Amino acid sequence: MDDATFKVSVNGYTARKLTATAQAAGVSPEELVAMVLDQKFFDYDDFDWPEGGDPRTDDAARYQLNEPGRPWSEVRPEMEALLERLLAEKK
Repeated sequence: MDDATFKVSVNGYTARKLTATAQAAGVSPEELVAMVLDQKFFDYDDFDWPEGGDPRTDDAARYQLNEPGRPWSEVRPEMEALLERLLAEKK
């Protein structure tokens, strides 16, 4: 189905909550409303998942979870650089 545009009216209280929450998340109120509605109406059965790709049947037991880790002091600069790059791309 193609994307659609809807006009929705909310009361003042809801508008203030939406605006504050959207601002805290760094998105517009319209984007926040779309994200919330997408989550509300999402249904796994609406999609054709590739073999082994359905997240409901993903079994963590089949993954190698004992691989060696890295110290946070080593990972943190990489993660911060990634987040900064992603935020810069969003602007």
